[in-house]
Amino acid sequence: MRRSQLSTLILVTAAALSDFAAAAPKDAPVPAGRPGGAADPKPGKNDRAPVLTLEAALARATAYYESGEYKGCSESFAALLDDPSQASLMAPRSREQARVYRAACLIAKGDVTAADEQFRLAVRENPQMAVPNAIVFPPAVLERFIIVRTTLMEEIRKADEERVHREEAQAVEARRRAEAERQRVARLEALANQETVIVKNQRWIASVPFGVGQFQNRDATLGAIFLTTELVAAGTAITATSIELSLHSQADGGRGLTADAVDKLNANLNAAHYTGLVASGVFLLTAIGGIVEANLSFVPEFRDGVRQRPEPLQAKPRVTPVVGALPGAAHLGVVGTF
Repeated sequence: MRRSQLSTLILVTAAALSDFAAAAPKDAPVPAGRPGGAADPKPGKNDRAPVLTLEAALARATAYYESGEYKGCSESFAALLDDPSQASLMAPRSREQARVYRAACLIAKGDVTAADEQFRLAVRENPQMAVPNAIVFPPAVLERFIIVRTTLMEEIRKADEERVHREEAQAVEARRRAEAERQRVARLEALANQETVIVKNQRWIASVPFGVGQFQNRDATLGAIFLTTELVAAGTAITATSIELSLHSQADGGRGLTADAVDKLNANLNAAHYTGLVASGVFLLTAIGGIVEANLSFVPEFRDGVRQRPEPLQAKPRVTPVVGALPGAAHLGVVGTF
């Protein structure tokens, strides 16, 4: 028997003896040399059965397999692998070997289906898992492992493809987020270098006739209507007044005019007079209406887009001489700004 097998058998024997001693009944026969009436001492805190470490439990389960105790082997490995707290403490390599030993014990017992499940769990955890050692395990174990791994190859391939696709999608998403962040920073920098152009309107300009208030409010159509109407009315009133004054000058008080000429002159004077009154009235009404409308529709300011923010002016270096007088002395110096 090999040295490793001998050591594991010794460890299993010691563990079995410890379990047997802990399970002995309290009323067992008193060994020779102890007084017959003496009572057993009360067990202390340190008299409990020892708890095997994970390494010792694995060694014991392995020894069961090497000694042909397949039932104890499968039960021991099942207790370790089916307990999440124990399985999580194992290194991946140890967990993989434990599943192979458990599968080998199950195959030896004739439970091939359960053994295949252990092989599937091991291969899914490590798709690159190698064939078990042919020196330790019989051909039946190797054959079942190869069969299970072959049936899982398509699943492994799909899992690898899904993993690659997932990593590619994550990389694309990371690049998209990086590009979005770069564009956001670029927009923020562009906004920081721009300023909004604001044109403020003056309230007093709204009280200027000839459509000036409308033009300030950027209502060009209404401004043109008021401007044209007021200009025509003002021009008509001025023209009519000029004609009326000219006719008065020509009449010269009616001296030397015939009755027909006087009637005709009076008719022209009346026409010019009323035309001037009507034109003046139209001008005043239109001007007042335009001023009222401009004030009611007054727009305090307009935003005329954005422009590049001007660079801050750099202060130019300047040196200024300083001359001062002190009691009994004078001083001369310079003051500079940089």
